[in-house]
Amino acid sequence: MAKVRAGQFSHARDQLELARLTTDDRDLLARIDLSLAYVDAETGAVDAGVARCQVLVSNQWLSPLTRGLAWAQLALIRQRTGDVDKALAAFSTAIPLLADEPAEAGRALLNRGSLHLRRGNPQAAIVDLTQADGEFGRAGLTVQRAKAEHNLGFAQLLTGDVVGALQTMDSARDVLAPLSAVSRAVCEQDRAEVLTAAGRAGEAIRALESAAAAYGSRRLRSFQAQCELTLAWSLLREDPVRARVVARRAARHFRSQASPVLATRAEAVELLAEVGMGRHGASLVDRADAVALELRRHGHQREAAIVALQAARVSVRRGLLDDARERIDKVRVTEDSPVATRLLWREVRSELAEARGDRRHARDHVRAGLADLHAWQSSFGSLDLQSTLVGHGRALALQGLRLALAEGSPALAYEWSERARALVARVTPVRPPADEQQAGLLTELRVLYAADPAPRSADGRRLDQLRDRIREQSWYGDGSGQVGEPAALEEVQAELAATDACLVAHVAVDGWITAIVVTGTGAHTVQLCAATPVGEDLDRIAADLDMAASQLAGPFAAAIRGSLDERLQVVSDLLVAPVLPLVGDRRVVLTPSGQLAGTPWTLLPGLVGRPVTVPPSATRWLELRRSGRHRRPRVGLVAGPHVERAEEEVTRASAAWPRATVLTGGRAVATQVANLASKVDVLHLAGHGRHPGDNPLFSAVELADGPWFGYDIDQLPHTPATVVLSSCELGRASVRSGDEVVGMTAAWLHAGARCVTSSPTLVADDVACEVLAGWHARVAKGDPPADALADAVRDLDDGAAPSPFLSFGAGW
Repeated sequence: MAKVRAGQFSHARDQLELARLTTDDRDLLARIDLSLAYVDAETGAVDAGVARCQVLVSNQWLSPLTRGLAWAQLALIRQRTGDVDKALAAFSTAIPLLADEPAEAGRALLNRGSLHLRRGNPQAAIVDLTQADGEFGRAGLTVQRAKAEHNLGFAQLLTGDVVGALQTMDSARDVLAPLSAVSRAVCEQDRAEVLTAAGRAGEAIRALESAAAAYGSRRLRSFQAQCELTLAWSLLREDPVRARVVARRAARHFRSQASPVLATRAEAVELLAEVGMGRHGASLVDRADAVALELRRHGHQREAAIVALQAARVSVRRGLLDDARERIDKVRVTEDSPVATRLLWREVRSELAEARGDRRHARDHVRAGLADLHAWQSSFGSLDLQSTLVGHGRALALQGLRLALAEGSPALAYEWSERARALVARVTPVRPPADEQQAGLLTELRVLYAADPAPRSADGRRLDQLRDRIREQSWYGDGSGQVGEPAALEEVQAELAATDACLVAHVAVDGWITAIVVTGTGAHTVQLCAATPVGEDLDRIAADLDMAASQLAGPFAAAIRGSLDERLQVVSDLLVAPVLPLVGDRRVVLTPSGQLAGTPWTLLPGLVGRPVTVPPSATRWLELRRSGRHRRPRVGLVAGPHVERAEEEVTRASAAWPRATVLTGGRAVATQVANLASKVDVLHLAGHGRHPGDNPLFSAVELADGPWFGYDIDQLPHTPATVVLSSCELGRASVRSGDEVVGMTAAWLHAGARCVTSSPTLVADDVACEVLAGWHARVAKGDPPADALADAVRDLDDGAAPSPFLSFGAGW
């Protein structure tokens, strides 16, 4: 058995055959044959393994325990080949026979629970796995109990409880992962499914690739093929071409192992990938029908429903609308169906309604689908998790925008820009309680970074572990469960009129950018330009701004500034100039698409010198406007190390406030800064910043004792209303798959800040010092943050480096 666990099956067979020669005990010989049956199955001789077991289960001379073990082994082999119905029947026969042996009963219950999971029946799985946990507890088997707990986490995932699944699996992983490379791979494979459900496909894919390699190195081909099947599912949304390649490879491996049902499941993913690639041939529908039928026959209802819905989508593409209708009607979708299935059902129904020319019902389906997504999303308190979950609704959101713009109604376009663009902004934020464990992890991470900003080897591995634990620990907070409806156009117009402002919402659909312009008296849509060239120009502008911030002199500096001015004018001509006749001389509320994240709006001709604010959505802007401002704010300013003019910046800024608290030098440490941030209404952070694109909530400002992270914000009992981030990179943001923009600025707004002033690109130290000193002087006199910023920038010398500072949230 040690050889079996090591994957050395030929050696195991030799040992087992020798063992048969050493005894004439019927029950012991039967157990040896059961082990040989397992070796047969793992080496491709499945029929031989089944035959051995069938001989044993019919042997009435064996003890009930041995016959129970034989039934359980037969069930296990059936399970490996994907014959779910026969496996379930065999386990159901085995379990009563094993009742007096808690360890064996627990194993059978564990395996039957796993089968229920494979069939998409999480409730039945939870019953079996809970019983298995109890049996293993009675037997004192810690590892087996952890296995039951791990699978229980998977059952929670199928019920939509992503956070519960992660917590349960992580608890089990502490026991299982150290056992072996294979055990660790199993943990990572199943956790990858949780990550995929959470919208973190990139991380899931890396974990699955690692697990598949671990299985392959030990010649565990069955495990490897199942891992490839999971990997193909994870790739579907991001890379359907590669998903098809991986699914075909998995199907080939399953066939070579005589596992036809698992091969069919892999063929299903191959089909879904082809639909994702845009294919719509008649043969695709025929293949989908055959695969769906086979999946249903073996109890895989969830996968069968997805295949059937994608076949209906192909029929819509082919113009066979009645056929598509019939196919959709045959798919049973309920509140208990997985969220992804419910969203796909809404997508396909919307596409069918649109193809019939019924845009109203097409929008109704999108609206209902997004409401379903938001209800699920709102149960999670973490910004990190909320912002990745919305990737599930990306296709629906784009469909809603597409339909609204096609209708030609500016009011409808406004509604859908609010519904579909900043999905996280519609979930009511909730402040999580302070988490001592999370605080300890953040402190350890801070110490590691302070000791070595680029740790390698063991320290580097520990740093990765800490980041994973911190991120996932943040997921555990409960959400508010509340989702706001978009603010009515009339409400927004009234507030715009009262503040002499207008709204410009840039949306990107099918590679084209459209602006929705709303003033106090009207609403308009303006088609602007293709999205790709603008993105390329913005990348060049960001590079030029970074160079300009380094205070170059001479001809090179002039060349950089000339290039920058030219590109700013080009982008302004595309995004700003066409809407200026509608904007007039008003302030501007901008809600740009995630594709325009990082745009230095206040530097674009037409917006220079004008108060501009960038909230997550018009609805959120309205909410923040109504939250009010402090008449006599408490002010705190912090200067981190290694920034030449940071102390001068905060000292000059503090002069505007009679009782400001200033932390510099050795006092600017994490505990002191957190304490200060919890007590003030205006917080100013000056220091070096970092923005890791792979996990933007690990954006951080450098303090005397190490980095202070975006995740640290959730540890604050109170959030300042106004935050200034005068740190290189801290205004940068990453765009996630649902068009969500996430970074330190978004983290402060999500935590409850009313306005954040930061820059999407690097800023020269002397420019930050001058502009922000002027900003504080004006805000202290009562000017709104965005107005104060526009005036402070206007006062810069003509030869000064650019100031790309922006107001985010409610700038007035």
